[in-house]
Amino acid sequence: MPDPRGCAVALEYVRPFVTRLVNLWEHSPIEPPMPLHLPTRVPRLIRQLFLAVPLAALVSILAPASSPAAVMTFGSPLSVPATLNTAVNLGYPGTNTAVPPAPDAPNGVYHTYHYGADTALWNVTQAAGDPRVPATGQAVKVSLEGCAQGASGGPTPLTQIHFQDISPLPGGGAKVNISSQGFYIPICGATGASGSTVTTYEPINLCVSAGDYVAFNDDGGYVENVYRNGVPYQVLGAVSGSTMDSFIRNNGTGNGASLSSSYTSAMEGFATNRDEELMMQVTLGTGSDATHVCAGGTQGRPPVLAPIRVSPQTDGVNQARFVDVALFCRISPCKGVATLSTDRGHDTYGRSGFNLAAHTTTHLPIHVSSEMIRLIRAHHGVFTTLTAVVSGESVSRTISVKIF
Repeated sequence: MPDPRGCAVALEYVRPFVTRLVNLWEHSPIEPPMPLHLPTRVPRLIRQLFLAVPLAALVSILAPASSPAAVMTFGSPLSVPATLNTAVNLGYPGTNTAVPPAPDAPNGVYHTYHYGADTALWNVTQAAGDPRVPATGQAVKVSLEGCAQGASGGPTPLTQIHFQDISPLPGGGAKVNISSQGFYIPICGATGASGSTVTTYEPINLCVSAGDYVAFNDDGGYVENVYRNGVPYQVLGAVSGSTMDSFIRNNGTGNGASLSSSYTSAMEGFATNRDEELMMQVTLGTGSDATHVCAGGTQGRPPVLAPIRVSPQTDGVNQARFVDVALFCRISPCKGVATLSTDRGHDTYGRSGFNLAAHTTTHLPIHVSSEMIRLIRAHHGVFTTLTAVVSGESVSRTISVKIF
């Protein structure tokens, strides 16, 4: 068995050659790449090691580590099924109403758990995992476990839901920053949906910030004598050690709303729900995996325009050997130099400094050489390269110059 120290030396010796081979593989249009020949002076042990060790193994040893992925998940690990719902399992005292005895109130008392109004739910602590957004970016996917329970013999429950980025408030609660487009949660029992069904949604431009929460939002779905406490959205799991906050208020959970912990009542407002977890997991994208609309995202970003634009043009030179070239500046101040030259810049026909107004087309006079005049007369016009340099950035365009 070879001495490990000898192997280390051998690897260091062949490192340049393997690097060269990797470069050939990545940049050569030939498939497979041309073979790499080791120099004849490579010691026998090293040559045997190089030939014996698979290329993939050498590359894995010598190649630099890849950069961290720009996609990550946070929120509930979805480790239990959703067995609790928003109608009867939220921490509101509710109210009792005396009614004639009926199947839903056999003792003549009907308990209303809370108003069936707009509701926001979000995890604040989890027995496993972290409910907070780990980095600024975009919530590219939201996986929700559960379904909407329909009333027996009643109308179809409201199934539209939203997801929201919310920021914690200093005194407790949160503020709603932005809501997703509407999505639809499956109805329990329809097409096999249950508390174990996981549905994945893809919000458009749901921007999130580090330290925020992503909330589940519903419109309540109240229907008199049917969904008195709102539609039972079965999206909660019984998880010891987790805590979920909730906020109920008619038209009080939209963008810009304050879900303050100081607003509490028996039927609405803020509530803390211990040992309950919103069964929702978020996939976060950052960098190139997040839209440029969101902070920290670059996906789909339009190209950065040059500070100055040089358009195709045909310009005339006057008797004083001045030619006016058209330039459009996008920045202010717009100071630079414009040059007329041959295709490769070997010969310069004229040059002029400038300080142009922004966001308007300016005709800059450039005094040209007698050599250019001679060429124009000999060829009835010339093509020349107009180059403008602004803020260290150079923009060139071939233009036509004639004697009018």
